Amino acid sequence: MQIIIVISMVFSVLVAFFAVQNAGVVVVNLLWYKVTLSQAVIILCSALFGVLIMLPFDITRTIKYKLKLMELSGENKRLKEELKKFEVESDEAAQEKPLAVEEISSIDNQ
Repeated sequence: MQIIIVISMVFSVLVAFFAVQNAGVVVVNLLWYKVTLSQAVIILCSALFGVLIMLPFDITRTIKYKLKLMELSGENKRLKEELKKFEVESDEAAQEKPLAVEEISSIDNQ
């Protein structure tokens, strides 16, 4: 996750540097309107709109991963409880084994 933040910051610096280098004034045609803006403003607004468009996808992905994490945590807890149950059964069987061997040997001796 930290690598994504670092890459995003580097990309932001590159976009800002590119915007400052292209600070000339241009005329933008928006349907019926003509607007005169700096290229830097257009570049920064485009980057901002890109982030805003991708934000819902990132939120969806994050929610999906958190739900999967909760599901796997529950399964992990259930499996740990099952493992403890089997360990107890194994210990009980190990304790009963010497008794069974003694009974068999006593039966054989008779």
